[in-house]
Amino acid sequence: MTAKLLELKNLVVRFETDSGVVHAVNGVSFDIRESEVLGVVGESGSGKSVTAMTILDLLSKPPARIESGEVWFGGRDLLSLSESQLRDVRGKEISMIFQDPTSALNPVLTIGHQLDEVLKQHTELDAAARKNRCVELLEMVEIPAAHQRLGQ
Repeated sequence: MTAKLLELKNLVVRFETDSGVVHAVNGVSFDIRESEVLGVVGESGSGKSVTAMTILDLLSKPPARIESGEVWFGGRDLLSLSESQLRDVRGKEISMIFQDPTSALNPVLTIGHQLDEVLKQHTELDAAARKNRCVELLEMVEIPAAHQRLGQ
């Protein structure tokens, strides 16, 4: 059996609001091993997105507060990493594809700039090599005229 890739243990997340405390995630636990897939299903407001965003530390604190629990990825406690250490992990080792397309890419920045930002953070490539890699990535997902798209 393969080692656990991602493990959540008794995750509890609350939000402080003007109307009181919102109990968003209440004791969520699961683990995923390499090559496994986990589907998280539930009603709107049931904590699916909050759980996923907690894994990557993408919630605004406050109002969010992780009351208890652990998030382990690749043998590291993600909740104990500094912002700098998390930045090294996010986008390279673990990522989230947002349901809302307006959250995925910033319409004010070019596609090339946003792709380059990730490569600059996670690779040793120089500017020319990063640009070539950006074109390759767009071609991999069959974006037509990939080179031209970088400036859009």
